[in-house]
Amino acid sequence: MFLLLLRKKHHHFRTSCLHFLPPKHHLTSSPPEPPTFITQYLIDSCGFSPAAAAKASKRISHLTSPDRPDSVRHFLKHNDFTDSDIRAFISRYPRILCTSVERSMAPNLRALSALGFSQPDLRRLVAANPQALQLASAVPCAQFFGSLLRGCTKKLLLALTRNRGLLTLDVDTGIAAKISLLKAHGLTADDIGVLLVRGQGFIVRSVSSIETLLKRAQELGFVPGTPMYIHCLLSLSGLTGEKLKAKMEIYRSLGWSEGELSLALRKHPFVLRLSEENIRRKMEFLVGTAGCTLAYITLRPQLISYSLEKRLIPRHHVLGILKSNELIDRERDFYGFMCITERDFVDDVILPHRDRLPTLLETYTDTCAGKIKL
Repeated sequence: MFLLLLRKKHHHFRTSCLHFLPPKHHLTSSPPEPPTFITQYLIDSCGFSPAAAAKASKRISHLTSPDRPDSVRHFLKHNDFTDSDIRAFISRYPRILCTSVERSMAPNLRALSALGFSQPDLRRLVAANPQALQLASAVPCAQFFGSLLRGCTKKLLLALTRNRGLLTLDVDTGIAAKISLLKAHGLTADDIGVLLVRGQGFIVRSVSSIETLLKRAQELGFVPGTPMYIHCLLSLSGLTGEKLKAKMEIYRSLGWSEGELSLALRKHPFVLRLSEENIRRKMEFLVGTAGCTLAYITLRPQLISYSLEKRLIPRHHVLGILKSNELIDRERDFYGFMCITERDFVDDVILPHRDRLPTLLETYTDTCAGKIKL
């Protein structure tokens, strides 16, 4: 009897609980939303994967007709850009599909071609700056820097590809103040050209950011208008104030005095660009293996910028072999062997001894290639 009552209560409890469960159709997940027009267009017409198309379409979701995208793609193909090029342009800057061919794209491409860019050049330029075919500021900006670089197309291409976003700046409001600031600190047009070509992102910085770099360079003892001042600016351009302090602290921890550090920086500011591991490994080799003193290194800080695996270790190994065979050139010190070009090292240091040491060149090249571990 007791068991019968228990079964009835259990059945009643289960039945009651069922009333609280949501209807069956609420438990099923809703079907995924169909892709938008432009998402499907990128997949079908441009060869995008669904994931890449979904990502790119977020910025151009307002497009509901193929007319403008089709005209852009047709124009680019007609001007010898490949499907792969076009896909890369869209991935980097989806709004290129919104560009008017007649008002922007065609005149911009004509003007850029008139600057002397070849088709491969234009491919690289637009890949780095797709806005070059859309923005009204792009052509005046390219013309301005082309003039600054004395019409050298090769340098202009490097400047525009290494400073992405440069063509988005207005010459009068976004560039003129920076050029004036640099000239006020003693930089010539050629100096500014060096910063453009070699200083990745330097000229795209804000005026206040450039002012900070100029001030830091002077605080480190560099004189405005001197060649080393430019090298210092290039070295500082990738460092925040905190990173600069941390980098200098690494050298101090390795025993460098303030005077030695200051001297080394003025001679070769590029040492600020090296990573902590890079610095420590090279110092360990130079002091522990090559037997250089700190004073010797700080007078020749270029040693720290040379490749450990492809220059310092292989050349030191060759010197060891020559020394053991009493063939070392006493007129050169360690730095003298490290600083010469690859061709001079082979021609002047290795090949004169090929009769006595016929395998020396092979040993050297194998060490440079990492085939011989030392």
